[in-house]
Amino acid sequence: GFHRYILENFNGDTIDNLSEREVQEFDPPSEVRALIEGQLLSMRAHAERFGMPSPPKRIIATGGASANSSILGSIASIFGCNVHTVQRPDSASLGAALRAAHGWLCNKKVDAGDQELVAKYSSLMKKRMEIENRLVQKLSRW
Repeated sequence: GFHRYILENFNGDTIDNLSEREVQEFDPPSEVRALIEGQLLSMRAHAERFGMPSPPKRIIATGGASANSSILGSIASIFGCNVHTVQRPDSASLGAALRAAHGWLCNKKVDAGDQELVAKYSSLMKKRMEIENRLVQKLSRW
């Protein structure tokens, strides 16, 4: 299922007074933004659990979304690093071996993101993990 939360009292500096409220739905633009930000925050959280440094040195974006400057900007701000793209947005379809071979040729990048947004997203990571852990406990079948 979907779990939508509105975060309240976030001033961008600390999550001390941050609270969340679950809602049934978002307006369409907020739904799209929440979907993208939620996926990226989840990717960052899981990568950090596996030992990825924060921020990473760089991210290489492939696939159709790598042609979308708004999504690339969100990736840069959430991960806090430069985002590189390849010349072909459909490079993932070339297969893992070919992708690995030409990945080092990446020469385009999106700068490391707005540092103010990087700091805000970093602060929100703790709250996101609290919510995610609560949902895992709530929905766990084990």
